[in-house]
Amino acid sequence: PEDLSADKAVVCFRIVQEAVTNVLRHAKASRLEVALRKADSGFALSIKDDGVGFSVSKTMAGTADRWTMGLLGMRERVRALGGTLTIHSAPKQGTTILAHIPLGGSNPP
Repeated sequence: PEDLSADKAVVCFRIVQEAVTNVLRHAKASRLEVALRKADSGFALSIKDDGVGFSVSKTMAGTADRWTMGLLGMRERVRALGGTLTIHSAPKQGTTILAHIPLGGSNPP
């Protein structure tokens, strides 16, 4: 979208970059969809794959390996802008990452 500021565009790019890296390393997916749309109160970024999926709660509660740190990094980048990040996944059901980035809000550090 034209009115996505440069700092927010960089955050979106980094989230997509991390998600695509995870898909290539772990998901065994045959399809990956990325969409960035303007929503009423900001921007909605979605990344969806049809890969093997994973247990979000077990992964986020596990040891701090590079993959978990990448997911946490995505969440922190979005939070720095005053937004939210949600991860939906289950074994054998693929993964969907949804980020909402508000129009206003903080600038990343």
